[in-house]
Amino acid sequence: MSVKLSSLVGSALSRSLEIASQPRVQAPTSATPAPASVTSTAVPGGKDLFEQISQVQKEWESKFADAIHAIAPELEQLAPVETKSLKDLVNSVNEKHNVVAGDQAEKGKWSSATPVLQQTEDANCGAAAVAMLTKAKGGKEAVSDAQLMDELGSRFATKEGTTPTQLANMLAHEGMAVKKGATGLDKGALDGALKNGGKAVAMVDSKDITARGETQEPGKAHWVVIDGMDEKGRYMVKDPGTASSYFVKPEELNKAIDAGRNKHQSGGMLIVENEQAAAPETESVRAQESARNAEALGNTPGGGSNWRNFGRESS
Repeated sequence: MSVKLSSLVGSALSRSLEIASQPRVQAPTSATPAPASVTSTAVPGGKDLFEQISQVQKEWESKFADAIHAIAPELEQLAPVETKSLKDLVNSVNEKHNVVAGDQAEKGKWSSATPVLQQTEDANCGAAAVAMLTKAKGGKEAVSDAQLMDELGSRFATKEGTTPTQLANMLAHEGMAVKKGATGLDKGALDGALKNGGKAVAMVDSKDITARGETQEPGKAHWVVIDGMDEKGRYMVKDPGTASSYFVKPEELNKAIDAGRNKHQSGGMLIVENEQAAAPETESVRAQESARNAEALGNTPGGGSNWRNFGRESS
């Protein structure tokens, strides 16, 4: 039932975009027409293409939000080329189910919801995770996502990936602080942080989070952002390995963290706060404190999720 519904949603969206991209054809008139100016944004009704697509997405979100939220895992299994628009739709719908979004905006002073970015290299999930939070903070708006990841990765990480200490230094550089590090899921600390404006970054085993155990490929140490929770108490994961968001139960997150520690000798979660008023000269102090709080997670670099092998990456 859910697979069939997934196919229907995909077909309908694809058809909507196809119709929206067709130029409008007008009947000839007796008057001499002015020279035609055909552009790729001419659509039925005279609306701009972006406006038309945005309206279609809003209508689908409004009408089928609960259904899409329920079948999100199935949608993520579809072919990458067919699901780029679906992934964006699922991410948007999931955002509406983040029950602590208001608390994060008001108490944490984040400028926007955390965007879901795709890592640009096999081993830069750490830089991608920090780039997500930097964009949510309202920083580096003039810098592209890829440029920001490259900047962070080249300055703080290595070609093998990003260690917990290196990630803490990245966050400090971007005006954020690691307030607590834990080797397992500290549910009380995480729930309290999310409700009081904080976010989290977790180093997990990718096979137990990105791939949900659906691949025979061995997992990797992998960084993801924990951005909120839904009405069922599940945590919202924003995963740079697949550029997708999804919800996991506390026990699922804990399992992924434990698997990471067992397989890669590192893993855990970092509670992150946005330090709006932080002065540049305090970066070194903030970095030292953040690094101390991150030490418990270990020294293994978090690199990627084998996302190229899953067949689920964004196109």
